[in-house]
Amino acid sequence: MPPMNHFLEKIDKVSVIGGDITYRLYVPFNPDYAKRTPLIFVHGGPGLCGMAMYDSLYPFADDRPVLFYDQLGSYYSPAELSENEMSLDRFSDEIKCIVEALSFEKIILLGHSFGSAVSTNFTIQNQNTVERLVLSGPHLSTPKWVADCNQLLSELPAEVREVIIRCEKDGTTDSKEYADADLFFAKRHYIRREPWPLNREYHKSKFNTKLYNAMWGPSESTCTGLLQNMDLFPHLHKIDIPTLLVCGQYDMASPKTAEEAAQLMKNASVAVIPDSGHVIYVDNQDLYINTVRSFLNPVKPSLGLSQKMYA
Repeated sequence: MPPMNHFLEKIDKVSVIGGDITYRLYVPFNPDYAKRTPLIFVHGGPGLCGMAMYDSLYPFADDRPVLFYDQLGSYYSPAELSENEMSLDRFSDEIKCIVEALSFEKIILLGHSFGSAVSTNFTIQNQNTVERLVLSGPHLSTPKWVADCNQLLSELPAEVREVIIRCEKDGTTDSKEYADADLFFAKRHYIRREPWPLNREYHKSKFNTKLYNAMWGPSESTCTGLLQNMDLFPHLHKIDIPTLLVCGQYDMASPKTAEEAAQLMKNASVAVIPDSGHVIYVDNQDLYINTVRSFLNPVKPSLGLSQKMYA
């Protein structure tokens, strides 16, 4: 269990276009730490439960204010979204609503997976508000994400690959054979820890599959939803604040694509966490936290040291 005596917890709601979103704010007891720039976590999906990130990432609350929230339509922020509300701009505006409601002057953003697209889009439009940016398992371009996933799919055993391709083509992704093949893929590229820590039925009960299917589609390697043409790469050159892209060695967000994204930014570095899949902070929690903390609390390097970060 997290050391609850290290920080204070506040649970509240913020009004956004389409409804209310629920957030949890944790503020350290240490008055010096409490004055630090707050860190906002932006979850993926679309449709996942953002509070689930707390289980692995609560240690950040020991040394600065941190905020977890559920995007509109996710578990703790239930809503029926129209197609117009299922837009990257509207999801990004949720961050603006949080900032204004809590009177934050500056923030640090950590977006995971789809949350990295939301965080990047917000940063491009509000760079004066964002002090630092962490893109975790970053989804910044749907065409590149699909290409990376299809490359990983091609490396699966033939019998597993055949089931995934056939079921997606036939529309039978709700079958047991597809679930078994998908689990095989997930244990290679989603979470690699053994025994597998994820209770799929529990998390599925908190996952808005309707929202996910509308915005994405039947599987990670096939996008048929509203995000299929999303591509932030042409805009990455606009970001000049310190940015860390962190991915797992076997991530669906490939290290190669993360490097390509970093090269387009003015002040970006890449960290690859070994033997980790997409949910990096579950596969290698300590190294993930230490890597991100080093970026958030930088020590001036000695002359001659590279600015590139390696984990």
